[in-house]
Formats: sequence, structure tokens, C-alpha cells
Amino acid sequence: MKVLFVVANHPPEALGGTEQVVVALTRELSALGVACAVVSGSDVPHAGVDAHEELHAGVPVVRVPRHDGERDQHGFVRPRLLALLQAQIAHHRPDVVHVHSFAHFGTGIAALCRAAGVPMVVTCHDLWVTCARYFRLPAPGLACPRGSERGPCVPCVQTVLPADAATIAAALAERDRLLRAEFAAAAAVTTPSATAAAFVRECLPHAGPIEVIAHGLLHAVPAAHRAPAPAPGERLRVGTFGGLVRSKGLVELLDAVAGLPCELHLTGRLHEPDLQALVDERQRRGLQVVWRGTWGPGDRHPARDLHLAVFPSKCQETYGLVVDEALAHGVPTVVSDAGALAERAVTPGVVVTPLSALAPTLRELVGSPSRLAALRAAIPATLPTIAASAQRHLALYRRLR
Repeated sequence: MKVLFVVANHPPEALGGTEQVVVALTRELSALGVACAVVSGSDVPHAGVDAHEELHAGVPVVRVPRHDGERDQHGFVRPRLLALLQAQIAHHRPDVVHVHSFAHFGTGIAALCRAAGVPMVVTCHDLWVTCARYFRLPAPGLACPRGSERGPCVPCVQTVLPADAATIAAALAERDRLLRAEFAAAAAVTTPSATAAAFVRECLPHAGPIEVIAHGLLHAVPAAHRAPAPAPGERLRVGTFGGLVRSKGLVELLDAVAGLPCELHLTGRLHEPDLQALVDERQRRGLQVVWRGTWGPGDRHPARDLHLAVFPSKCQETYGLVVDEALAHGVPTVVSDAGALAERAVTPGVVVTPLSALAPTLRELVGSPSRLAALRAAIPATLPTIAASAQRHLALYRRLR
């Protein structure tokens, strides 16, 4: 069995959730005897070559740089990139092409697979296929529509793309048409959560059946790495890790912990420069902030030093890898009810709350050692893993051969 993965980017150039999942999935599938290869977009010139091949964790990765201005006016048809991808399909002769993002190569991949006689699987890691701004997080004062209606999307897109309404409306209609064609031609479509599947069904009505395959925990966590419970009278360490941006609820978290007897541990990169000034201002007002910097493979995981993890995202999340990571380290977790995070309400050790109730929720947990201890004790000893996800993917690939 040979599977060719198509992604927008790949480590070490990018370390987002999709990239991490693809690395872990190819690792587990390789262990099951699948010959995996990756064709990835890239924003690095790679000495001007059209395709740069290397090994990453033992898996062949072909990086295809995108040239400046290499888009049509809608950013969806990229003939040179498609031709290079076609060459890779011909070279690798896969049994399945598994597309994890259309964001780099654009649409037209289904036609390449059809011409090669290879089934195409599509996984929606995020909601980019349903939203021109990626996260279904509308501009202030605007509402995000459900279903395939795009009229309300026009003023939202105009906040980031200066163009007249008619031009944007036409571009959105063309975007939908092209994506619907890709999904209609897919042999299978998967999402990591039921919430993501519902969004795709609503916004791309012709997507067909969707199989939900949860990512699971990407790396095993040794028992020795589980975070210790707070000692009696110890100041609680509350924290978050990952994307430190407004859309992930950082400002709401700063507001919610103000005045609480705890430390706030922040791990990640501040992507919006003015947030640093905001954090500094909160520190001057007495908030105890512990900066942990960034972390990567091989580094001490930030969850090991927390008593309570908080992920108050405002985005319509499709899974939530950080929740799995916190729980695997034995850390009770508070999440917002945004997107698939609301599904975690049935997960022991997780508290789901609307953002409007974040402050009282944290106040109650920080002030109740017994409640925190009960949440910690409820965390399952084992969690779903990427190994189980790989088994389900392999079964899917075999059905399509």
C-alpha cells in the first residue's frame, strides 16, 4: 500500500496542528507497513528548484515552493503547482492520494487523481473550505452564517481584502463551485470531529458522506511526565499553551484570572505585537505571569508544570490537540464551547464553559481544591491515540483500492 499525502506545509517550516498530525499519521502508518510520501507546499525558495526532496523522520517529503504572485485573482487555480503535483503522482504511483489541505496547490487535484486512476481522500483539518477567512470568526459587528449562503460573508472578507462587494461575491461563488467539484469527486471525506463534519455538510452540500476519525494523542506520555497535584496551600499554576493570539481567547483569559490567587503560565509565541504590551500592563497591575517561551519536539512539555490548563478559543475549532496533551499529562482542563471543543463536555477531567462565564468558572475552580482534585482523578488513564487513527485510515484506504 502506497499513500501520497498532499499538504500546504510541513515541519520544520511549519509546526501547526495539521502539520503535526500528518507527521504523526505517516509515522504510525509506516509502522503498519504503508509506504508514505508527502508533497508539501513551501514558502522557502530552495535554491530556485521547482521541487526539493528530503527525508523527514524517515518519510520522503517533496517541497514545492510557490512563487510570488502565482495565483489567479481568486487564489484557487495554480497551473504550475498542479503540474508539479501531477509529476509527483506519476513518480510515486500511489494507491491513494490523501489531501490534507487545498490551501497551497489549489483546486484541480481531483482531476489529477482521476486522470491517474487513483482515489482521492480529503481530510478537513480546519474550516478553510467553509470560510475564506479560515476560522469562521467574523469581523466585529458581523454574524457568521450557517449553510451555503455567502451574502453575509462579503462584508467580512472586505475587512481583509479591499475590493468591491460584487467582486468579492463573485470570488466567493467561484470558490464554492471549485471546492464542491473537489469534494464531489473525492472517494472519501474525513473530519476529526462531528462538529467539523456538520459544518462541511452545511456549507458544501455536495460533500457526500463524511467519516469522523479523531486525531487522538500524537505522542505517548510517560507516567513520570504527569504533572504533580498541587500541594496543600500551594499557589495554583494556571496556564495555556499553543497559539497566543486574540482568536484563541488570550485577552479573555487575562481578564478571567485577574485578581485570582494563581500564577498564569504562558507558553507559545505572541503573534500580535500589541499583546505583549497588554500582558505587561496586567503584570504591573499585579497579575503573576510566568513566560515559558516556545517549545518543540524533545523539550519539556508545558503541561508538566500546570495544575489547570485553559483553552478559551473564540474560533470554531475542529478538534483541539492541546486538550489531549493536557489530559495526557494529568492536568484538568477548561475549554470554551467554540466548535468541537464543546464535544469535550463528555470527556472526564474537562470543563466546558461559554467565554462569558470563563471568569466565574476559573474563580470556582481556583477556590475549590476538592473540585480540582475530583477533575484530576476523573481523567482517564488512557486516551484515544494517533495509532488508532492510523488503523482506521488504513482500513479506509483498503476499502478504496
